[in-house]
Amino acid sequence: MQSKIWNVLVIIVIALSIGSFLILFKENKVDPTISKIPFAFWTGFLVTVVIVVMTFLASRFFPYQESNKK
Repeated sequence: MQSKIWNVLVIIVIALSIGSFLILFKENKVDPTISKIPFAFWTGFLVTVVIVVMTFLASRFFPYQESNKK
């Protein structure tokens, strides 16, 4: 089950990364704004937060364990 969850999280992170640059961050797109903060900044911040959280979750569900060899 961990492997399936990990695979789904990896696919979501990759899709968000690619989709954010292809769809969200179009050239000269500044509207809408929130408190005079342009669209590209606040959506970029939100996408980054989501990707960091998904990456953290994926690290918890990583299906392979490291060996304890030293």
